[in-house]
Amino acid sequence: MSVPRTLIWTPAPTAELQLNLHRAAAGPAALVPVASGTVLLPRRQIGFPAALRLAEQVRETGAAALLLRWSPTAEVWTDGEQAGSTGSARRLVGLLRWWRLDARPRPAALPADVAEVRSLVDEGRADTWVTALPDRVGLPINTVLPVVPVTQGGLA
Repeated sequence: MSVPRTLIWTPAPTAELQLNLHRAAAGPAALVPVASGTVLLPRRQIGFPAALRLAEQVRETGAAALLLRWSPTAEVWTDGEQAGSTGSARRLVGLLRWWRLDARPRPAALPADVAEVRSLVDEGRADTWVTALPDRVGLPINTVLPVVPVTQGGLA
């Protein structure tokens, strides 16, 4: 995995979140409905500042949001109030933001269904949808924010 992966988890229902993000002209991202809420998978080349803005737009819709960015050697997370990292996170966020991060693990484990989505993303199972997302923001949400059930079938 050469490009860092990013996901945003929110307890908001998928349909409600899609409408709110459409109104805010936010995105692009693939939405994955899970039992604990919704996982957003932004385009692969999204930078950390753009991912932060997208997570903030999710929070503005009235829901909490946990941003998680990772590579094989590092992980960065933020819930909007606290942020932390493990491993060599400087490449994930850039030098300036890296100085502001504390080296601490996430305060709580991801919900099981979100952890399953993360493992499927690591396997490349979401790449078909995520790589097809446009690079521009502001396109109509219904053309760039598909609801993708990548967790269907589950892990054995």
